Amino acid sequence: MHLVRRIETLSAARCLVMMEDEASFPMYRRELGRYGIAEGEAIPEEAYQELMEEVLPKRVKLRAMHLLQKMDRTELQLRRKLKDSAYPPELIDDAVAYVKSFHYIDDARYAFHYIDYRKDTHSRLQLKMELQEKGVSKETIQYALEQVDFPDERQQIRYWMEKKHFHPEGAERKEIQKFCQFLMRKGFSSSSIHSEIEW
Repeated sequence: MHLVRRIETLSAARCLVMMEDEASFPMYRRELGRYGIAEGEAIPEEAYQELMEEVLPKRVKLRAMHLLQKMDRTELQLRRKLKDSAYPPELIDDAVAYVKSFHYIDDARYAFHYIDYRKDTHSRLQLKMELQEKGVSKETIQYALEQVDFPDERQQIRYWMEKKHFHPEGAERKEIQKFCQFLMRKGFSSSSIHSEIEW
């Protein structure tokens, strides 16, 4: 028996159906009557099977495709978005496997493009940290880093000096220290920083 414990509002059009067995799934309000879903009532077996085997699997795959149409994402980012939409973990797994089978998500490709786009302004260390936060594995990041030709770190530091209108020759010691700390937080090595900025 598939007993509905509670129905919670997600938005004006959507709600979260919470089952007695702790499972939950999102539904449109207009569908509740069609599938016989009400608090404290059991969902008819035939309706439950249709929801779990046809309606929701199709819906979560379409949601995944829609999210990837808007922007490229890592697998972890996609999983988080689908979880935010309140889909059950097993349906998320299926949807992720589906989009992966068509190479709609590919963490190696994502990492390469992410690094290549930012290589002129970001240090290797900063890029590694940002990609790890997005759920890309260390091995995948390392492989992507090896595929990209990086400019010299000192060139990157000169970019930031120009962007921030920083001129060390006319700056006070405190200002120089602050700018150097800014560069270190971005992951640039102290040797490269000292080569460009004497302090």
